[in-house]
Amino acid sequence: MLDKKDAQWWVLEAEKHPDTAIDLIRMLADRLSFLDKQNEALRGEMIALKRKTRGESENANVEALQQRIRELEVALQQGHIARQLLVYAADRIEIKAPLDDAIKNDLGRQSPDNVSLLICDALARLLVITAESQAFNISLNDLPTPDNAPALLGNPNNIATILDQAVLETYHFMTVLTQNGYVYSLLMGAIPRIASKGDKLLRHIIPGDQVVAAVPSYNAELFAIARSGRWTRFPEKAIVATGSQVFDLAKGDTIASLVALNSETDLTFLTMEGKLFIRSSVDFKPRRSPGSAGVTLFKGHTILGATASKHFTILTAYGHLLNISQADLPFRARTETGLLLPGLTVGDSIVAFVGEQGR
Repeated sequence: MLDKKDAQWWVLEAEKHPDTAIDLIRMLADRLSFLDKQNEALRGEMIALKRKTRGESENANVEALQQRIRELEVALQQGHIARQLLVYAADRIEIKAPLDDAIKNDLGRQSPDNVSLLICDALARLLVITAESQAFNISLNDLPTPDNAPALLGNPNNIATILDQAVLETYHFMTVLTQNGYVYSLLMGAIPRIASKGDKLLRHIIPGDQVVAAVPSYNAELFAIARSGRWTRFPEKAIVATGSQVFDLAKGDTIASLVALNSETDLTFLTMEGKLFIRSSVDFKPRRSPGSAGVTLFKGHTILGATASKHFTILTAYGHLLNISQADLPFRARTETGLLLPGLTVGDSIVAFVGEQGR
């Protein structure tokens, strides 16, 4: 918005440079015209909102409250709000069950290699983001519960990631990652409104380049590592509005993980071969912007992902769930040889993992 100080600046500049005063006046006129158009657009949105019938808004609020009451009644009957494990793929829900039961009994069948994990409360409100960058607000109870076989999803489907909205409330930004290694930085405050309409989060996404992950972030620094072990670290604020490529990916390579860093910490790396490596984030010198990669880490290994979480849950191909605490890992995890994942049986491998936020 143009204020008195802006006007004074234009006057002073015109007095200092009378030979270019005409150009300055033209620039000022363009600026005023732009602001006037913005003002009219905002006025139009306000009028449209005021025209919205109060009855529709009240009915939606009542329905949401009634649903919340039903969920709380179920929790009271159970005596607690249990932590839930959600194992999902793009088009289906593999497992939706209490976390403790799933760890104790395992999944009871082999796990496909295209699934993701989420740990949340039984009453969790979720943010679902599709590969096309559409966002939806959904309750955990709205998702189908598999019986003896995976439960297929209706709408939305082609899911890229599911996030717990309670966790998102502690962040102010979100970084979205695409299949071709492009990142986009979004303000968290705008996302619930977009999700309430089922709209797209990204307007400048490259056609055919699908969303694969979304990471709550601090607008501080981001660490990214590819399957090949190539890595980079850069400020989130260096991401341009139309998206920035993390670095050039070789054919067949993809970004395995994107980690938000607000301060220096230990990072745990997981490989497809079932190895764990712990490295301090101090070891990874930040660049000024995305676009370049450092030397390859852990040569001879394929990177499954990385996490800054101190506690994380791992799903194996045999359907076993392993709870790992970084503090309990022996020193070997910090050596060049790394550590074979504790509890991983011969012939088994890591399929997916999830770090518990805030732990």
